[in-house]
Amino acid sequence: MIAEKFLAKNQKIFCAFMDLEKAYDRVDRDVLWQTLNAFRLSAGLIQALKSLYRDSSACVRINGVYSDWFGIHKGVRQGCVASPWLFNLFMDSCLENLKVEECGLRMDELTIKCLLYADDQVILASSAAELQMMVTLMNRSLKERGMKVNASKTKVMVFERDESKTVCEIRIEGELIEQVDEFIYLGCVFSRDGRYDKDIERRLNAGNKVNGALHSIVKSQNVSKKARMAIHIAVLVPTLTYGSESWVWRKKHESRINAVEMRSLRSMLGLNLSDRVRNCVIKEECGLQDDAVTRIKKGMLRWFGHVERMNAERLTKQIYVAEVNGRVGKGRPRRKFVDQIGDILKMGQIKSTLNRRACMRRYMDVEEARKVCQDRAKSL
Repeated sequence: MIAEKFLAKNQKIFCAFMDLEKAYDRVDRDVLWQTLNAFRLSAGLIQALKSLYRDSSACVRINGVYSDWFGIHKGVRQGCVASPWLFNLFMDSCLENLKVEECGLRMDELTIKCLLYADDQVILASSAAELQMMVTLMNRSLKERGMKVNASKTKVMVFERDESKTVCEIRIEGELIEQVDEFIYLGCVFSRDGRYDKDIERRLNAGNKVNGALHSIVKSQNVSKKARMAIHIAVLVPTLTYGSESWVWRKKHESRINAVEMRSLRSMLGLNLSDRVRNCVIKEECGLQDDAVTRIKKGMLRWFGHVERMNAERLTKQIYVAEVNGRVGKGRPRRKFVDQIGDILKMGQIKSTLNRRACMRRYMDVEEARKVCQDRAKSL
């Protein structure tokens, strides 16, 4: 969504995908307790957390033989429900240097400097020089807290509409960071041109691999049809549709997405293309009302509804409503996420008037409607 808005105004985004080496295992516990105090957590809660880590030790088993026990003084516990929460607070303290600097991407009054999800982080800047400064500050802050950036796995990418590639030389402690044209972040492929073609292609390839791996199972008559259908829904469908809620696709993708699922359903029924059985008959036999594309479109509308209903304090909602300053670039404007939603609604995918009103941001100002209702309620 961020890249979509900036590329629409023909503005570039310079970003660095920073990889941390053994992130959870390198957390300095003394710094962690100081961070919890800085966030003003209750003393009792901090003491309870400290007791979980006090006198912790481990040993190593090699070929059934155990080593001597040794103490563990760094890192958060693997598998503990509190560890992600503690790590998030720890990482938030690492951003203090960036928070005080005038840098990052500006959208209206919103400034976006860094996006974090667990130990996956991406730093966003409006120029190469600014990105170098932000990466240096972030690396210094992480190093002061005992963390280490894996420079070989850290990548740099520039989102831009120009076919000519902008060179962005970023260094971490003198080591040049590789610049790439695409990067897999949180399981989705991000391309320098901001399009979703590579991500959709990756989903299609993954779906075909799943079809190949499950072929013997879904075709086996020793497995009940109900079990085979459950495997199809639990394995193939999530693999094929991962991240599809935010896709902006082209018409050519729809038939290819449906083809991957139909290949699985045909195998399940012991059919092939030469049998010339219509897709609608196969779906009915398998108990499916919609094809894969229709289900993806419904997922898009669900996500769209979630974003519309979000509180204004949520970062996702702020990015969604914010605009980028500047003029629209030359040429035909690219289709955006809201354009995709509008096309789905125009095609009659949503028949309920109530759902249509909830989803159609293009044709209805939701915030204005709420204000009108509030004013009318006050006047009664």
